[in-house]
Amino acid sequence: MGDRNRAPLIALAASIGLIAVYVAFGGGSYTPAATADPCELRDAAVLEERGVFEGIALSALDGAACELHVSREELTLALADEQATEDFAAAQGIDSDAVDDAVRAGLERAVDDAAAAGRIDGLEETILRQIARYAPVGPAIDGLQALSDDDSVQGLIEQIGGLTDVEVPGFGDIDTSDLDQLLP
Repeated sequence: MGDRNRAPLIALAASIGLIAVYVAFGGGSYTPAATADPCELRDAAVLEERGVFEGIALSALDGAACELHVSREELTLALADEQATEDFAAAQGIDSDAVDDAVRAGLERAVDDAAAAGRIDGLEETILRQIARYAPVGPAIDGLQALSDDDSVQGLIEQIGGLTDVEVPGFGDIDTSDLDQLLP
């Protein structure tokens, strides 16, 4: 058998092998994976695998999604922008303020939980509490999730600087030029 005939046979064998591995790992089913129930406590190990701030964001989304009786994924999409939030609220038969209130309450609980677990304290906790109370919830969640690789006060403050028109009591209007004043 020549080299010319071997290449298609090798490709065929590799394809069959790939299909066998796919089927062996459950790829033969077309059933989509179930979404997690946001009302069930997330395993602490899963949150610890994430950065501190991303864990807080996920916990906040779980709490808000549970309160609104939707999946975390559905709520995350609803927070993409103001129109998405309004569309989501209308579909749920509530107003967009109720969505903001639920996410804000979820953020506050997540900050409480992280502080109680000793994952945050001091300036981080103070800033996160102010974000939970006053920042626009969609951008706040996005900002916290963006910090998964940078668990530091500096990273948090830089991310807050990306939020526009955020007025935080005790800090005044936050803009990027004032961020250095918040650092120790």
